[in-house]
Amino acid sequence: MKKLFLASIILFFIALPTYAQSSFLPLQNIEYHTLDRIEIKSAQLNDYIHTSAKPYTRLSAVMAAETADDALEAGFKTLDRFNQYYVYQNSSEWSDYGLIPSKKPILKHFYKYRSDLIHIQDYDDFMLKISPVLRFELGAEPNTKGLRYVNTRGIEARGMISERLGFYAQLTENQSSYPSYAQNKVIPNNAVPGEGRFKDFNSTVGDSLFARGSDYFGARGYITFQPIERIRLSFGHDKNFIGNGVRSLVLSDQSNSYLFLRLQTQVWKLHYQNLFMELTDQFSQANDSLLTKKYAAIHHLSFNVNKWLNIGLTETVTFGRTNGFELQYLNPVIFYRAVEYHLGSPDNVMLAADWKANFLRRFSFYGQFVLDEFNFGELKNNTGWWANKYGYQLGLKYINVAGISNLDWQIEYNSVMPYTYAHATTAGNFTHYNQPLAHPLGANFSELLNVIQYRFKRNALLKLNLMYAQQGLDSDTTNWGSNIFLLNTTHQQDYNNKLLQGIKANTLLADLSFSYMYKHGLWFDLSYTYRTQISKITTFFPQTTHYFGGGVRLNINRKELLL
Repeated sequence: MKKLFLASIILFFIALPTYAQSSFLPLQNIEYHTLDRIEIKSAQLNDYIHTSAKPYTRLSAVMAAETADDALEAGFKTLDRFNQYYVYQNSSEWSDYGLIPSKKPILKHFYKYRSDLIHIQDYDDFMLKISPVLRFELGAEPNTKGLRYVNTRGIEARGMISERLGFYAQLTENQSSYPSYAQNKVIPNNAVPGEGRFKDFNSTVGDSLFARGSDYFGARGYITFQPIERIRLSFGHDKNFIGNGVRSLVLSDQSNSYLFLRLQTQVWKLHYQNLFMELTDQFSQANDSLLTKKYAAIHHLSFNVNKWLNIGLTETVTFGRTNGFELQYLNPVIFYRAVEYHLGSPDNVMLAADWKANFLRRFSFYGQFVLDEFNFGELKNNTGWWANKYGYQLGLKYINVAGISNLDWQIEYNSVMPYTYAHATTAGNFTHYNQPLAHPLGANFSELLNVIQYRFKRNALLKLNLMYAQQGLDSDTTNWGSNIFLLNTTHQQDYNNKLLQGIKANTLLADLSFSYMYKHGLWFDLSYTYRTQISKITTFFPQTTHYFGGGVRLNINRKELLL
């Protein structure tokens, strides 16, 4: 009955007159950084995108990039213009600037335009773009048997039908053996980081050239339409992101894709997003049987207060039901905590705030505060009550550091108290497919990130990621609040809890990469990763990794494993 009700809502909106459609920029695409730079340099918050709600539509990305031409004091250099036109070319269905014919198309029909293997345009009735997705990487860790590797082959397609219905699909077949610190998480989690189910690949038995890895299939896809001019609906299987940082304490793209229904309303200076998600509850083994489902509902309001300040509010509820989605959470404007309270308080409700302030055409100060549970009296008396659960993020983006064009620095601090995101039921914890939905470290940690990138030529990018994290970890018999998959009813003590309690562990990671774009979307990468983790209990996660890698990729991002 509930599924029929939800399907009826979707069909009702589809039946209404619709407006021009657009697919979305995949998360972590290089265009997101370009659009950040454009907004910061223009000294004006963009009217077309609210950067705390990702992904952006391709139409919005193009219109946001065009605002650089209206900012008379933006100070755009030649390389800035190249990056701007790269946005146009990747979303050429919305930009005449991006429709630049290739000088030498293959067999006159393939790559007629730089960004698309196949480009079919039938006036306003139909548009289809098809491109291959490839990534091949080989790497080695000294003193570790077997080569590390990534082997991804796939295809992506996007388009529009009569400018009323937009669609996107990506299918990939993958084999991977990541650096040991990441690969070691696959078996315990029963999932590849950021992906889902897998099969063991290339066993370590014998003298195999390659290290043990994972074989998995990736599938993403959605449709999008606008029943009303200011409201866009999307339905499909993909990821979402809320926030302005490298990390998000509200909703990140660190877990597997999931089924979602998204409503986005943009009027005046407001962007309001409703997100309804079907998730996978935690499990011990992914056998050939149906995995238990759980659900989440999120609404996020973003408000451009003036030309330089944006603030946002989020409410999230995570829950499980044996008979499907809780219909009361489908109300797009109601206060979820009130609904949850009257249902008997069985679910996990979290509140969050985010902000961003751009200034001096060089800087963007941003942050988040997430509140899972709170008792002001306990906090005032400094009792260390276990259920005072919250986290915060502070970050700064600095573009053109020291006046050097396209040398950009981002510094970010994240801290989350013990037991945040956890719940009294597995259906209530803020996870999906055995992976956190927010920060990959779970809870009970503090983290400092530095990201420095230098686009010193049009086709060359040098990037350094630095992460230093302190954690209070749990053992097999204790729950000090780090592992958000443990029921919070098993917490060690009611009072005297503090940040980083438990088994102390310090992690340092440095990831240096050089990327060169030979043709549009075709990148060659070289990388070096150093990671070490030490603990006061020396037998607990004693691990140091040196990884050297190189590869080639087409129409796909480099996966940065900042774990």
